[in-house]
Amino acid sequence: MKKTTLLTILLTIILLMGVAFAAVPDITQINYNPSPAIPGTTTTLLIQLENNENIIQKEVTLEIKNEYPFTIKEENTKNIGDIQKYGKALAQFIVYIDPSAENKTYEIPITTSTKDQPNGITRNYPIIISGKEPTLKIINISTEKLIPGEEKEITFTIQNVGTSTAYDIITELQEDRTITASGAIIEREITPLGAATTHIEKIMPSETKTTTLKISVNRNATLKNYTLPVKISYRNPSGTRITDTSYIGFKISGEVKLDAAIKETKTIGNQTEITIELFNSGEGKAEYTMIEISGNGTIDKEKQFIGSIEPNDIDSIKTKLTTNEETKTITLKITYQDSDAKTKTKTIELTLPHQEKTNEQPNLILNLIILIVIIAIVWTGYKKFIKKNKK
Repeated sequence: MKKTTLLTILLTIILLMGVAFAAVPDITQINYNPSPAIPGTTTTLLIQLENNENIIQKEVTLEIKNEYPFTIKEENTKNIGDIQKYGKALAQFIVYIDPSAENKTYEIPITTSTKDQPNGITRNYPIIISGKEPTLKIINISTEKLIPGEEKEITFTIQNVGTSTAYDIITELQEDRTITASGAIIEREITPLGAATTHIEKIMPSETKTTTLKISVNRNATLKNYTLPVKISYRNPSGTRITDTSYIGFKISGEVKLDAAIKETKTIGNQTEITIELFNSGEGKAEYTMIEISGNGTIDKEKQFIGSIEPNDIDSIKTKLTTNEETKTITLKITYQDSDAKTKTKTIELTLPHQEKTNEQPNLILNLIILIVIIAIVWTGYKKFIKKNKK
């Protein structure tokens, strides 16, 4: 009886020791992307587990606790389930790297546990962190549209998208002249006014700051898109100066200002021939210009296509209005595309100047009288000629 009891105790102790020292699956591989990890960003951690035992590992769990500079996004614990004999499994974690992390190797603690080993085993694994540098980018400008002859202050928004503080920041509009083969210099259409540089003391990671520069647009600038180089130089925490060039885009466009006036009229009976002058007093070019004419009577050539009307330019059209109204009016519906390729419509009403009607019948009578006089003169001359010959 005593032997049986002793044997039972020994077996229980052995069983408990087996449970206490039960193996857990091994972490045989860790990959992370990006590699090296970058401060202030997230990295994807892919862990491979491998069961090297001839038993099924049940209810396998992986856990990563938040420990500087690592913060686990979403879930800290992943339930893997059972891993068969000599089987493998994968687990993925999203890990945020603290922006203040230095450029060096840190260790991340990972705990593996099973049903038979609920307390788990924790081991540290190396994660290389690098890329702790400032990076400055222009992320916004206060305006993108300019007009010829304009002077304007442009506000630039600069963000530090890097992982350390940038110091002694200088923003400069660069000279970007074109030199032809003959040596002639073609200046930019957009140039800085006053100081072409600004200074900012520092910009921390993820921080944005603004700076302002004044520019001038050439009065005769072509209406189109332009790119302007902007140089940004700054120092990193070690004092090394870094220089980068960004490009910002502007669109030089102008407003189309169309108007019309009666240039000339000629009335015969109840029909008036009208010459209309169209003019563009704006800075923008009117394209695909179509004119629809209506009035208080019958209109000849109701639709007329003009095409383009340049800035500071005029064009003219002719039409005829047939009406018995004393006051003659016409309406112009002008459809065109502006310098932004947007279709617009303008309506202009014009009143024709009052003009006495020219009657064609008196002209006919006058012509008949003149004809009779001519015939009488010819007849008188002929009679005198006959009498003279008879003598």
